[in-house]
Amino acid sequence: MDKSLKNSIIARSHERSRKFGVEPDRIFPRHIIRGADLKRQFAVNEELINVSEPIINQLLSSVNETGFIIVLTDAVGCILIIKGGERTLEAAAKLNMIPGAVMSEESIGTNSMGTAISENAPVQITAKEHFISVYHQWTCSAAPIHFEGKIIGTLNITGSADQVHPHTLGLVQAAVDAIENKLITNKVQSELEASNQYAFAMMNNLAYGVFAIDLNDEILWVNDSACRIINIRRTKLLYKPIKEFVPAWEKIADTLLNDKPFIDQECKLAVKDLKERFLFNSYLIKSENKEILGYLLTFRQYSNMLNLVNRYTGFQAGYTFDDIIAQSRSMSELVNYARTVANSPSTILITGESGTGKEVFAQALHNAGERSEAAFVAVNCGAISPTLIESELFGYEEGAFTGARKGGRPGKFELASGGTIFLDEIGEMPADMQVKLLRVLQEGEVTRLGGDSSTKIDVRIIAATNKNLEAEIEARRFRLDLFYRLNVIPIHIPALRDRREDIIPLWQHFITTKAAKLNKPVPELTKDIMDKLMSYSWPGNIRELENFVEKLVNFGGVPELADTPAETDQNGAEVSAAVKKINSLEETEKEAICDAINALGGNISKVAKQLGVGRNTLYVKMKKYDIKLRE
Repeated sequence: MDKSLKNSIIARSHERSRKFGVEPDRIFPRHIIRGADLKRQFAVNEELINVSEPIINQLLSSVNETGFIIVLTDAVGCILIIKGGERTLEAAAKLNMIPGAVMSEESIGTNSMGTAISENAPVQITAKEHFISVYHQWTCSAAPIHFEGKIIGTLNITGSADQVHPHTLGLVQAAVDAIENKLITNKVQSELEASNQYAFAMMNNLAYGVFAIDLNDEILWVNDSACRIINIRRTKLLYKPIKEFVPAWEKIADTLLNDKPFIDQECKLAVKDLKERFLFNSYLIKSENKEILGYLLTFRQYSNMLNLVNRYTGFQAGYTFDDIIAQSRSMSELVNYARTVANSPSTILITGESGTGKEVFAQALHNAGERSEAAFVAVNCGAISPTLIESELFGYEEGAFTGARKGGRPGKFELASGGTIFLDEIGEMPADMQVKLLRVLQEGEVTRLGGDSSTKIDVRIIAATNKNLEAEIEARRFRLDLFYRLNVIPIHIPALRDRREDIIPLWQHFITTKAAKLNKPVPELTKDIMDKLMSYSWPGNIRELENFVEKLVNFGGVPELADTPAETDQNGAEVSAAVKKINSLEETEKEAICDAINALGGNISKVAKQLGVGRNTLYVKMKKYDIKLRE
């Protein structure tokens, strides 16, 4: 150290010592930390002690024969470690230079440890340069230890004053550098370990499986989710060819190596008894220099993705049993019965006239059961053309037919997996589809149109019809074995005319909700209207009542304008002018369809275009009016 710099450092230190009131004839440090406080001091500086001790031991082997001692302090000068020559240690102990003694300038005046902390610089102090006379026998060399820009301690070598040597301070500084480097290394290593732990924790708790694959197409790493999904131990996956488990791997690798993305592609895993479909994503793992190191392959269960899609695409049930108005005895008993079977996985067949609320009951059954959080998928079997119903229900693979969507498409059964599928108008299902539906019910698996492998499904089936299926069976239009499969738990909803106690409560419910929806006043229920409501047979059931209420609200509660239902005669024959009008409109529509079919030679596409309706709608109307194409 430059002599003038050293002199100025010592001069400043002596000035501070005088201001602190340190007496030159002082023998012991003013401050000594003892007992529980010292234990806390050691605990706070545990890492500094652990890192420094091996370096101190190594340094001690170089200076031990010279009688030097080595002292480690913390940031306030408290001695944490003191080791070295026996005579020097005994002399130091007599002056209370022991663990816990505070070697700051305020405590003991100018000394290498306290001055190094005050000046934040390495310093060598010899003989009379010490402020108190008892230390004049020694030469001390100390350097501050830094971590993250702060002083956390000092390292000091003390020996007899006649052994002073400028290289001693260099030796101390080298040891301090080693301590600081080790502290930095430990921090980096700790951060890396923490980062790895976070990364592993994150990867292992992902909802999808992850494979890391090397350039030899072998599995290097696999996360916990992958092992759980495919039910295989990690040890049976590591270092095995990925192709053993993912048959499409060569296609995946070729796609990536040709700089093309492989995102959300449907593939299968070759694992025994695993029939679940999966969506795969794969990426190249590259170094900073863009060198390909391997591959990352992730997969997630197709059914989980479908549940997410269903949640946001309307495949949910909105009605509950609390929404069903049932003041009549028959309906109250029916609702109570339905509540008891809602949790059953058995198939339910709901029968009843059109407009009685079969889908409302189906949704309520779904929401009251254990599958309420899963999808509720409704399919109107009578509204889908015979040529499309199979692909609609069971899905199709890419290229299954002309116009098939790229990548294929799941059917309604796959979309409903884990939840409920509601097959409305089941009596309208074509005979060939009845056979295929029966197979699905028996095996619990679906095969997509154009596919050669089946997919396991877990679906609760609720079917509904307004037809008399026993009569349909007699007429050989409905299969008896399918009927038995569907009719495990029968629920028959009575017509509105058979539960007249519910008419006025239903009226009150609809009149309130329609008025609010249309922003209209609530019409008064006069005696005349009530009499007509109660005497009318309501062939359209609840749906007809709801439509009538909406018309009444729209016309400000004037019954004449709203086309109030007419009274019925003793035999229940309807004399409503509205019904007659509907019948005449239906006849006109039927004639128009027949004329178009004859004029266009039975070309359904041209007929639908001419009439301004879709093909599916045209098929539904043809079925409704029993219109058949000529051979």
